[in-house]
Order: sequence, then C-alpha cells, then structure tokens
Amino acid sequence: MRSRYSHPALQLLTSDRWTDAFGWLLTISHGLLGEQVAQGLLDAVNDRPEVQSKIHGAVALLYHHSTPSAGQLALAWQMLTCDPRRPASFWPVLPQLQYVLDTAELAEDDDEVVRRRLRGWWRAADGDYRAAKVSVFRLADPEAECWPDVAVAVDPPRHHVSTAASLYADIGLPTLVVMPKDKSTALNGHQTAYKALVDAALPLILVRDVQAIRTKLHREFPHATSAIDLMLRDLRDGRPFKLRPICLSGSAGAGKSRLVRRLAALASKRQLHVHRFDGAVADGMFAGTAKGWSNTIPSVPVRAVHASMTANPIVMIDEIDKCKESQNGYLAHALLSCTDPETARRYRDQSLDAELDLSMVSYIATANDASLLPGMLRDRFRLIRMPTPTLEHLPALAANVLAEIASEDESRAGEPPLAADELANIGKIWRRHGFSMRALKSLVEGTLEVRDQCAMRH
Repeated sequence: MRSRYSHPALQLLTSDRWTDAFGWLLTISHGLLGEQVAQGLLDAVNDRPEVQSKIHGAVALLYHHSTPSAGQLALAWQMLTCDPRRPASFWPVLPQLQYVLDTAELAEDDDEVVRRRLRGWWRAADGDYRAAKVSVFRLADPEAECWPDVAVAVDPPRHHVSTAASLYADIGLPTLVVMPKDKSTALNGHQTAYKALVDAALPLILVRDVQAIRTKLHREFPHATSAIDLMLRDLRDGRPFKLRPICLSGSAGAGKSRLVRRLAALASKRQLHVHRFDGAVADGMFAGTAKGWSNTIPSVPVRAVHASMTANPIVMIDEIDKCKESQNGYLAHALLSCTDPETARRYRDQSLDAELDLSMVSYIATANDASLLPGMLRDRFRLIRMPTPTLEHLPALAANVLAEIASEDESRAGEPPLAADELANIGKIWRRHGFSMRALKSLVEGTLEVRDQCAMRH
C-alpha cells in the first residue's frame, strides 16, 4: 500500500482489508517498535486475540517515545483494535481521527475519499454493524457492498498464511519456498489442502533469546540441565530455528516428551508445530502413501510443514526405539532421506509427487533405550541422555507441577505452596514409582484433593 497521505492514520482509512493495513503499518513502524516487538506482532498475526493484545503493547510503546511521528503511528495502530461488533472500541480512536482529518490540508478528491471512509467508521461506532462478519476496513469500502444482513465469506486460512509470509519478506525476514511449482505435479482432489504450499514463501521462525529459553527450561527441568544445554547448542539468536536430529533417551516418565513440547513452545511462540508420531504403531506411515491410493497421505514432515505453515517445524517421534521393520515399511529407512541435509533439500514426497525442500525441519525423537536403535539412526541422531529426577529435585518439580495444574484449573489459582510435610509424603510414594513425572503430577493432584477434604471438614 503506497503512502498517499502524510498522516499514517489517514492512509490507513483507505485500506480495504485489516491484513493489508497491518502489513503496511508493521513495515513503516519496524524501526520504532524494534525487532522483538515487530517479530511478536508478526508471529501473532493469525491469532486475533493475541495480536490485539500485542497491538495494545505496541501502542503504549509508541506513545512512550513522546515524539509526533511515534504518536501518529500509535493512533494508526490503535485503529486496528476497532471491531464493528464492539462499537465502544471506536471511541478512543474516532475523536482524534476526526481532528486529524479536519486539520489536514488535503486535495479535494483525497479529502472526499477519506471522509467517505470515515463515515463508515462513525456508523460502526453507532452500532450499525454489530452483526457484521468482516472488519471495519471492508465495511467502510464503498465498493465492497458489505452490509450486516449480507452473509460474507470469511477469508480462508490460506489467505492469512500468504499474508504472513509476504509480511516476513516485506520487512526482510527469511522465508523458504518449500514446494516449488516447477518441481511439482498436479494435485488431485484428495490433496487440495496442500495447494497452499505450492510456490509459497513460508516463514522461517527465528530464535529470539537462547539464554531466556535455557533459563526457563533449567527452571522447569532442574534434573536435566546438561541435556538441555546439549539440545540448545545449535541455536543462535536471530537465526532460523534448526536442530541437528536429536534422540532423547531415558526412563519412562522422565519428562522427555514434555521437554520437547516446552522447547517448541518457548522457541516458537505458536508457529512451530510439534508432530507426535508413535513409532510402535505404524512405521510405514512416516513416509506417507502413494498418490494413486484414494486415501493417500503425505509424509509426516510435509504434514508438519502444512500444519504450522512454516518452513522449519519440529517433528517429534515418540518411542523411536520400538520401531520394527514390517510389511508396512520401516521408520529407520524413511528417516534416512529426511535427516540427511542434502537429501532433505530435494525430498520427493510420494503422495504429492513433488520435490520439496525439507532441509530446515528439525527432528527430535524420544526413546527409553537408545541402544535398540539401528546403527543407521544412531549415526544420524545426536544421542542425549535424559536423567531421571531424584528427591533432590522434588521441591522445584512439585512447584512446577502445582503451577501447571493451576494454569489448567482456574479454581486452583492462588493455591498455597506445598508444605514440608506434604512434600515428605509425596516423596515417599514418588520413590516407589521410580521418580516418574507422570506419577508426580498424580501425587500432587491427590495432595490437593486431600487439602480440599480437610477444608470441608473444618
């Protein structure tokens, strides 16, 4: 959207879509907002509740600059929080916006264009568009013909994905075309969902703060600090998230799968996708099925790329040590072409019948006994031992479990910390369960239930 008006808020009034307004505003505000805030806004663009929260933070930051240009941008950003279904959301914006327009020296044609759009905003503030299913930018467009009583189709996810990718490119962030059109064959009716990947420059999610990730993981997994350090050794601030293939081995219940999930959540802020795959169930499905079958399905890494719509998701393979060669295929063989950098760059998916660049996909496997892995996988994966926690780690781990329970159950918010006698009782039983993290959560939940019963008696 080329700037035609001196004030960004007036320029924003001429936008026909919320996503277009967001992209243009992010591009011109990048310098004042800073890399971290801009990245956070971009990561949240497909999640409306989260992006609204981040926009409010950006507005506060811009006003804190206390300069005329920052104040103008703050008003423009605040316009993105206006929702026709919430007329009150317009009132913090419209008086300032009307003043900007009334004091602006615009050509007659430009003035008419902006005033006509602004009238639509005032109607939204009056509650005329409470039933609308589109943004105020679309409603204010005189050519859109969008009224509340007209059913308006919501843009499909593919539109938002392409918008996010183009925004990455617009502000100089890295992208990767995973599925080039010239190396793909025509998709059939069972694969229409994957058309969104064709020639799409997908975002490469960057690592923001390795030390912050390390600190949080150390606090949540105090028994596995060395394993965490080994897992994070490939990550660099400001670079795309990419790990050498890793296999976490350790006793059942040591927290291996949860550690992978937490790493993905901390490193990605929603965009990286953790794909669970139980090697004990269907070894041959990792590589997908042939295109000729009516129930054809792409390979697991391709599905992970499609689910996250990023070029560098994480694929998590549960219980890789239990995979066995069978008539349905062999997981170890399927992984060879995915985990070799050169082969992954030209991976041929048998379902899509297309050549894809999967070189930025990360693979983390879990195993109870890494010695059971075939030699070909032991050579490809970095083997990291996940220690079993001990009583020494009980206070910190129990506190983490209590916080997790409180986050899942609002009635537990503000629950007092576990007392010394409660920890002592938990420790005795926990030892008999082999210090399993799953058992620890059950024990903490049981302790809270005992608390409730005692409170009821008194």
